[in-house]
Amino acid sequence: MSVPTNSYVRGDRSRDGDGARHVTQKILITVVAGGVVYLLTNVVGPSEEDGPWQLVLSVLCGGIVLIVQFLASFVGQLGDLRESVDKRFADIGEATKLFTEVEKLRGDGVPRLAEHATKVVSMGPEILHGFAHAEIDRLAAQMEDFTNLSAECAGENHDWLLTLTKCARTSIDAISTTVVDDGFWNTEPAGRYLTAQREAILERRISVRRLFIVKRPEELAALEPICAEQREMGIQVRVLALEALPLYLRRGKMIDCIVFDGVLSYEIHADQLSVNTSTTVNARADEVQPLIRRFDQLWEAAAPGTSPNGVPDSVRLRPEGA
Repeated sequence: MSVPTNSYVRGDRSRDGDGARHVTQKILITVVAGGVVYLLTNVVGPSEEDGPWQLVLSVLCGGIVLIVQFLASFVGQLGDLRESVDKRFADIGEATKLFTEVEKLRGDGVPRLAEHATKVVSMGPEILHGFAHAEIDRLAAQMEDFTNLSAECAGENHDWLLTLTKCARTSIDAISTTVVDDGFWNTEPAGRYLTAQREAILERRISVRRLFIVKRPEELAALEPICAEQREMGIQVRVLALEALPLYLRRGKMIDCIVFDGVLSYEIHADQLSVNTSTTVNARADEVQPLIRRFDQLWEAAAPGTSPNGVPDSVRLRPEGA
């Protein structure tokens, strides 16, 4: 505690010393100006009778110089004060605007976020402060991306997937490929995802459809336990084999994607090594609608009892209740 106190004392002494120096300079300038006037009056009209008037005139001129200096200093300080006041009013205006925007989100977590963010940066170790600031910056950047109706993150974002499932109100339509979903359904995030879907079906009566796409018909057998489990949870499931589809159905996007409520897509992108490299959330209608049409087209092709262009029924699993 002694170090900050000494720093404050040194700061106060420094300011006091600067003020004393300025006053001393003004007095010296005043004395010099008065002396110069006195000397000039002696040179111009050296007379014994004018002596008192010369002294009065020099004092008067010195006083005028002193007053002018103080006025100039006051004008400078007044300008600084005006800039400070203008800045304060600008800050108040920004704060008022921000508060007005936050008021619109009073029912959401924004006020709670602001309250706890100010608390966490004033407590705990320094690394916690840095982590909190990094998370706030990440969230701010994500919100900024959402203003463009699209956001992307590296890897597979299970938090987005669960949150979107809990926010869905009408439907969830998913295309699952073996390239992306290989090994996913036996993981802990998959369990939480399926639980959230079951809750959506039971509590909000949401329609959940999942279309599994494999490369070859021989791969269908490995999906039967997964499909059976999901059908028991109320999820509508169908399966397609790419090799058995006509060529026109193989064309176009064949990516892992989920469309929520028919207006927002969750897309997972994989590289040539089948590694999930990024996740995109997109609410742009011109980009979501093609995914919806693609899903409907493949979903109908996987319907039981239909064989578009010679596709055998044996490459499809029958959905629940069929």
